[in-house]
Amino acid sequence: MQKNILKYTLLLGIAALWSCEPNVDEFKPSKGTADFSKFIAIGDSYTAGYTDGALGKRGQEESFSYILGKQLMYVGSSSYNQPLVKAEGSIGSALNGYYKLEVIEGSLAPVPGKGNPAILAERVHSEENQSFGVPGAKSYHLLAPGFGNPEAGIGNYNPFYTRFMSAANASVMGDAMQTQPTFISLMIGGNDVLGYALAGGEADAITPVDQFANYMRLITGSAFGNGQQGVIANVPSVDFLPYFNHILKDGHLPLVVEDDASPVGVRQLVEGEKVLLSASTMLQMGYGQSPDKPLPAKYILDLDELTDIRTATAAYNQTIKTLSDQYKLALVDLSDLLKQLSTTGLIIDGNRYTGTFVSGGVFSLDGIHTSGRGSAIIANAFIDAINAKFGATVPRANINDYDMVMFP
Repeated sequence: MQKNILKYTLLLGIAALWSCEPNVDEFKPSKGTADFSKFIAIGDSYTAGYTDGALGKRGQEESFSYILGKQLMYVGSSSYNQPLVKAEGSIGSALNGYYKLEVIEGSLAPVPGKGNPAILAERVHSEENQSFGVPGAKSYHLLAPGFGNPEAGIGNYNPFYTRFMSAANASVMGDAMQTQPTFISLMIGGNDVLGYALAGGEADAITPVDQFANYMRLITGSAFGNGQQGVIANVPSVDFLPYFNHILKDGHLPLVVEDDASPVGVRQLVEGEKVLLSASTMLQMGYGQSPDKPLPAKYILDLDELTDIRTATAAYNQTIKTLSDQYKLALVDLSDLLKQLSTTGLIIDGNRYTGTFVSGGVFSLDGIHTSGRGSAIIANAFIDAINAKFGATVPRANINDYDMVMFP
């Protein structure tokens, strides 16, 4: 089992065969009917550039929003400014640094680096900021005044937003709309189910679907209610994230797990349930191998918890579809994109990309956020949606310009 959990294989590139060279002079970027003169991006950790379990300058400069912002400069956008990390290193929500692969007992395993708390002490607010991505933000957090105010106390504010908030009582949406944008990308909603999923259903809570709909109406009304144009992404299912699939990728395991509903407090893992990536260390220590040492419930998602997550995600995405129609937005089906990567994979520029942990080329070492190359794939999905909706010809990013997981 240890070998199945920790051993990874290097993705092999596949050479692309071309019958002729394209004539790049034939491609002429065009904005179509869109106005990209002032582009901003609003969202959560994907927008911010969180990767390998932390936020740092490397990830910010390979975020999908940064890549998208660069490509929009071909069609009228003048810049894409971010609240870049100034200090060395990176910092995660658990105060760790970037994960990196190391050889542990003869196998490769992701190990968290040392975080740099000085990053969270930075104050980098700028009126020129165009990136309003906050790691960990749920839908309603974008609307909350004081979401970056440390005086609100631990758990009531977000230090990643504190870095670039305009004032103690500011809100993310308020700061974003002060920039007077003409075109907006919006990706929010993943954390409304993800916090619950990461805790194995034992902590946090899924945002009720009716409340999510109300929050999204307020967010999109603020963002697009005065005629601003934009693109919005739906919420991907946890079913397509390596964090929830990697351990059982080779099939069902006969694990013993905690269950308070069981008369004896433990039971066998049921087919279709998910074991979280965070269970790796516990499994190595022998948990889950006997009724005397069951795997704690916070490391699995049972069938009822998965049903609740899937039901909420489907409802969220229906709300997002309705609002994208109402405001005539380009819609990115991010859920379908990650499903393709998780099932059949995608061939891009001669290389095959999948949702496989580490070796698939798309996801970073935290199993949730993308690598630089995965971010470029998402940025191109945004570009495709924009081009189709607004009759534009925004050039796609070159996937090969960006990094995958770094091997020692």
